[in-house]
Amino acid sequence: MILPGLVDVHVHLRSPGGEHKEDFRTGSASALAGGFTTLLAMPNTQPPLVSDDIWRVAQTQANSQSLCDVFLYAGASAEHLDQLSLLCMHAPALKIYLDQTYGPLRVRGLGALAGVMAGWNADKPICLHAEEESVAVGIALASLYGKHIHFCHVSRKAEIELIARAKERGLPVTCEVAPHHLFLNEADALRLGPYGDMRPTLAAPSDQA
Repeated sequence: MILPGLVDVHVHLRSPGGEHKEDFRTGSASALAGGFTTLLAMPNTQPPLVSDDIWRVAQTQANSQSLCDVFLYAGASAEHLDQLSLLCMHAPALKIYLDQTYGPLRVRGLGALAGVMAGWNADKPICLHAEEESVAVGIALASLYGKHIHFCHVSRKAEIELIARAKERGLPVTCEVAPHHLFLNEADALRLGPYGDMRPTLAAPSDQA
């Protein structure tokens, strides 16, 4: 089978700030070894990519150090709403963390979320880290603002069902599923110990079906 270069829209390359784990060069080399030629990297770095200046510096590093095409998401922060008008001109998409993950980048409260949605004045996707009840919030945002909402690493059957119903209603929503949520469950988390600790957490076997 011959395929064109693949695109991975959800990677964590850890630069800036986490280069002891991975950097643009090592991450892009691994991607190329697996047949991926374009990567979109998440903004929950140190510092997070929530201002235009920080985003530009990081994207310049990605351009100079990566072995394949790498584009960086902008990160949403209630403390940097004034930056969204600049970020939306340069970044390919916006990432909003509605639930707890590894790091402080998170938008809390409907008021802050409404400010982010209004500030992202671009016809570009908004990607959500949303779990369980937060998925319903994301669907409501798609309906209210008419923006393309993409749900990252969906892990529960109920979440998929909510998104499917939203698509049936014609709402501009899409989603992705990570391989570990397809092939592993909560029993594997116990077996794997710290290697099974992730966000979203591994779910019940019934969620894999």
